[in-house]
Amino acid sequence: MTDIRISSLLALALAAASASAGADNSLGEINIELRGNVVDYSCYVEAGDDNKTVQLGTWPTKQLRTVGSTTQSMPFTVKLNGCPPGSASITFSGKTASGNPGLLALNGTSSAKNVAVQLRDKDKVQLPLEQASQDVAVDADGNATLRFYANYIALTDNPQPGKADADATFMINYY
Repeated sequence: MTDIRISSLLALALAAASASAGADNSLGEINIELRGNVVDYSCYVEAGDDNKTVQLGTWPTKQLRTVGSTTQSMPFTVKLNGCPPGSASITFSGKTASGNPGLLALNGTSSAKNVAVQLRDKDKVQLPLEQASQDVAVDADGNATLRFYANYIALTDNPQPGKADADATFMINYY
């Protein structure tokens, strides 16, 4: 966003300067001082974290017997490099579970029924899809490590067993 504002400001200032250059100005010279920075920050995911697989484990259906029951949360991280000074967060997206837009639906190759994946922030509080995670400070080298958890959650009583995989994408937010 900074680059766009600087470019717009520069274009506006140049247009104003060229318009007044042709006009007869009896008040004297017009001085315009333009300042700004052009930066090349491209906060990126560390190699190996860009196509991550999080193993959620194998769980008996009795662990998910009633609606809202969950399995143990499994930790995972996303490491960022090359970020600008400040902070960063992640926003996850993906196919939402029917009737539960904050939960990640199982993908089409899954055979389990009435189960979804719940994403959690670093403090293990549910992180709904399309909502930014908590901000994490970017260190002096432009690096940040964001911590998350994921688990299965029952959408109904007595869900059906089977393969239970889900796919999510994420967007990096930096400020």
